[in-house]
Amino acid sequence: MIEIRTPKTREDFKAYYDLRYRLLRQPWAQVRGTEKDDYEPISHHFMAVDTATNEVVGVIKIYEKEPGVGCYSHMAVSSARQRQGIGKLLIDAVEAHSHEMGYHTLGCFSRLNTTLYFEQAGYKIAGLPTHYFGTTQVVWMEKKL
Repeated sequence: MIEIRTPKTREDFKAYYDLRYRLLRQPWAQVRGTEKDDYEPISHHFMAVDTATNEVVGVIKIYEKEPGVGCYSHMAVSSARQRQGIGKLLIDAVEAHSHEMGYHTLGCFSRLNTTLYFEQAGYKIAGLPTHYFGTTQVVWMEKKL
């Protein structure tokens, strides 16, 4: 069973950031530390945990980009656990958090190869592609709440 939790302990955060690094930075030869950004302290973090093994299998964070607009980022699901609904659970968690915070819009910067996934979740492209790092490009996608 998968449970969405907020990391609280040092061990939780270590596993949370390790998964982010291994899935989002290491494949592009980025150094450790690049899995974090300046928004970490003002973000609310969620992790998907397999309750049978206590393994962190997915992560996401959200912060207020501007008044009334939430932005989630660093979403990742373990390769072995993709296509099992874990990404949807993570998006549901940030959408619920957005409602609690009173946001009217929620968005994310999607890599160009993942826009279809977010479109299927109700998000629409609302910006032009921009360079993120190396040859990786992202585009702003959003959903009115």
